[in-house]
Amino acid sequence: MRCIVKHNIAKKALVFVFVLMLMLLVGCGRRNTTTMPAEPAVNNESVSMIEPAESSEADILIGKQNGERFEDVIILEGMEETVRYEHVRNGMIGFEMDYDYESFVRRSDANRECFISIYDNADKPENYLEVTAYTENADAVAVFFTDTLSQTYELLKGTRTLDRAGDCIWIEASELKGSNRMADQLQVVYIIPASDGCRVAVEHFSVESAEGFGRRFNYMLNTLAVIDRTGNPTDTARSITGTWQTASMAYEADGTMYPEYYVRFTDSEILYGHMKNGDFIPDHSDKIIHLEMTASDGFKVQAEAANGVQYTYQTSASDRDILEYYETWNEGSFPEMYRGGASLSRSY
Repeated sequence: MRCIVKHNIAKKALVFVFVLMLMLLVGCGRRNTTTMPAEPAVNNESVSMIEPAESSEADILIGKQNGERFEDVIILEGMEETVRYEHVRNGMIGFEMDYDYESFVRRSDANRECFISIYDNADKPENYLEVTAYTENADAVAVFFTDTLSQTYELLKGTRTLDRAGDCIWIEASELKGSNRMADQLQVVYIIPASDGCRVAVEHFSVESAEGFGRRFNYMLNTLAVIDRTGNPTDTARSITGTWQTASMAYEADGTMYPEYYVRFTDSEILYGHMKNGDFIPDHSDKIIHLEMTASDGFKVQAEAANGVQYTYQTSASDRDILEYYETWNEGSFPEMYRGGASLSRSY
């Protein structure tokens, strides 16, 4: 009997330590901070109402465009790691966020955004972050998630503060109900108040991935901000970022190959040029007549050359870093007007 009691005590202690580790993740998952966040107020009975944070447009946009890519350094398992992020701005759901595009595959539909581990089957993922919008207020949605998750899990509930979204309701589902042991699959829910309801971000990860994927999710969530829901997948497209290159190649006198053109986009022009000592040197430009975001969060650009040729660049359905070239504006003629050599791939 004494051995059984000791075993149960040890098991409960392990559960407590693991839960405590998860509670600390969101505080560690912050970039460029020098102060530690306050310990969250945990309450297993109820969650008090949280008012939507008031933010200015300048605070929310912080200068990043949808699709913009950049690097940052995070701390993962005690080591610094350089991570490549892409900025997502979704006006349909009403949020913007940076995500680690080398670790996660992005899947979007009208009702949610999912960021799925590249190692998972995207149709049946284990490690993923999903973001959705609700028209009900945060407290009502918290009741819904509590009722649903409590059928399977013992819950921890309280409040957390995300760097850009502010205070939110936090629900952790990690221990199987009535078992005193960790579940194989864990869920952590963040319910963020908004003027038109709330945004909900749910982390899903296996117990073995709590330190890895759990930490990566928290870095991403600390960049999430609520924006107005526009009814479109993204707000009006400003421009396509980065430097691109044509598939067609040219040759130096010594036989060295290089892209026929490097390409950059502004709000109103497509710039064609060359690279010299790392600098982009424009050669000529074509006028952008129409620029829009597609339903799959890609780009469609209709342009006109100086000689009157009308053409379209459109993000490839299979690779967001490729812009397919069609020498027409008429989508019905795309199959026969596709020009592979004039298509672009993202250079950097």
